[in-house]
Formats: sequence, structure tokens, C-alpha cells
Amino acid sequence: MTGAEALDSFKARFPEAAPRSPDTAPSARVAPGELRDHLLYLRDRLQFDFLVFVSALDRPAEGRIELVYRLFSYATKASVVLRVPVPRDGGSAPTVCDLFRTAEWHERETAEMFGVTFAGHPDPRKLLLPDDLEGHPLRKDFTHPHMIPLPVVE
Repeated sequence: MTGAEALDSFKARFPEAAPRSPDTAPSARVAPGELRDHLLYLRDRLQFDFLVFVSALDRPAEGRIELVYRLFSYATKASVVLRVPVPRDGGSAPTVCDLFRTAEWHERETAEMFGVTFAGHPDPRKLLLPDDLEGHPLRKDFTHPHMIPLPVVE
């Protein structure tokens, strides 16, 4: 089964998952409250057994952060991406550490860099940055006295 075929099956099962623009892998948008069910379907029914990464994109003009979950199937060598929009301020999604062990550090890094909370995460401590650093360095509005300002590109 190719990644596109798997995503077609996924979309047939979850028609509310809106198709996204072309990506390096087929992708779909899902709501935070549906994320775990969708990941379980991809893992248990469609053989996407490896969570490659969890990251995010800052979309300040839209007032949201888009979480990005990339999955891979060792059986089919296919990849799919789930995109989960959360509010930019106070955004939260459920942890998926119990579904994919690789999520633990990825969620910690994403929380630290973008300010998203992963509800139920077993170890939400900072991973990379000093405890006294304020802000989230991968947000487009992050500033720090030692940074050289760069133009914001959407």
C-alpha cells in the first residue's frame, strides 16, 4: 500500500480530515481532540508503525500553530503527515507518548520551542534550553538581546 492509498483509506474512514496542499508526503488536517484516534487508525489498521517526528509551524497571521506529525510504515515504505491546528496562545494537544515512544522527546522539544502544551505528557520538563529563558525561540515573534533580527516571512 502506498502512502497515497493509505491516506485515501484514512480519509474514507475520517472524511472530516480536510486534504492539504501537496507535501513531500500525503497529508491531512485533524482536530486535536481526534488526533489519538486518527493515529491509532494509521498505526493499527494501515501499518504506520513509526512516528518519525512531531514538530510545528508558527502561523501568527492565522493566530495558530500547526503541529506536524510524520509517520512511516516499515511494511509499505510509505509516509503520511497529520497536521493539527492549535491556538497560538494556550494551544494544546494530547500526548501520544503512549502510542509512539519516539513522541516523548519530540513533544518536549516542540513544547519548548513553540509553547504548545501536550496534555498528559509524562515528563514535560524543558529539553534543550535554560530554565530561565523566556519565550519560545521558533516562534516568529521571538526576540532575545543577542539575536540579529531577521524579516518575518510567511
